[in-house]
Amino acid sequence: MPPCPPSDDLDDQAIDWQTLLHSGEATARQRLAYVQWQHTSPAHKAAAQEAEALWADIGLTPTAHTHVVTPRPRRRAARWASGVAAGLVLAVVGYGGAEAVPGWFDTHHTGVGQRQQWVLSDGSRVTLNSASAITVDFNEHRRTLSLRKGEALIEVAEDPSRPFIVEAGADRVQAKSATFSVRRESDQTRVLVATGAAQVEHQAQTLELRTNQLAVYRAGQALAERDQVDAHALTAWHRGKLIFNRKPLQEVLAELERYQYGRIVLPDASLGALQISGVFDLNDPQNLLHTLEQRYGLNITYLPFVAWVR
Repeated sequence: MPPCPPSDDLDDQAIDWQTLLHSGEATARQRLAYVQWQHTSPAHKAAAQEAEALWADIGLTPTAHTHVVTPRPRRRAARWASGVAAGLVLAVVGYGGAEAVPGWFDTHHTGVGQRQQWVLSDGSRVTLNSASAITVDFNEHRRTLSLRKGEALIEVAEDPSRPFIVEAGADRVQAKSATFSVRRESDQTRVLVATGAAQVEHQAQTLELRTNQLAVYRAGQALAERDQVDAHALTAWHRGKLIFNRKPLQEVLAELERYQYGRIVLPDASLGALQISGVFDLNDPQNLLHTLEQRYGLNITYLPFVAWVR
């Protein structure tokens, strides 16, 4: 086993170190390696402190992986229903790595709780989040990806002669070389730029987004101002994690609900303001509800396909 799971990002490395150290399997040599890793540079130290603080907030000890695995058998859901409570059925994440897309016109989708990455014919990469669907249409003049539903993270391969366009309903996002995500919800669309720049076209308006900028807009409304955000945290889902930093409980539950078949109901609106922090493993979403129940004194009642949070 390597001293720490490999990662290209210091924040990811710090989270992976915490995962290893709290797994109960870390050796003395690995613990020493972590101390040495922290002192590599001030940036390493800062990443380590942030990851330790997030872990301390809720005491979570998941087994995080940036790649995964095939969906687990149904007996896991049955064990969850009988062992924790009867009824709420949560999807288990599957992440099959990158698959090459050979054709010029293809449709791809993910089921509830699944994530999947494809390498497009131009070298661009697209990762679909849970319950998402896209159509890819490339020709010699342009590259078009239509987001039918859900969320897609696109790493655009540069091609000066062909713009890369993402269509989300009547709206478009265009980039030449960037990493950005587009998320379609029932009442709004979210565009986030992780690196580079992208142009959002909405109702004859154009807004340019740059690194760590987010735009959220609704049909029939003007394009809102851009917001400065932490793109690394907001795109953690494609690395198999959910990261919350003082997020209201209502938003945390809404995010978790995207990865399961049942509903999560919060009858008390005032409870929805409770702030939640932590790093959670998308490969075991059941543990999120269980951890919230334990660490924040919540009372969760499980019914068939419904969880009531009080």
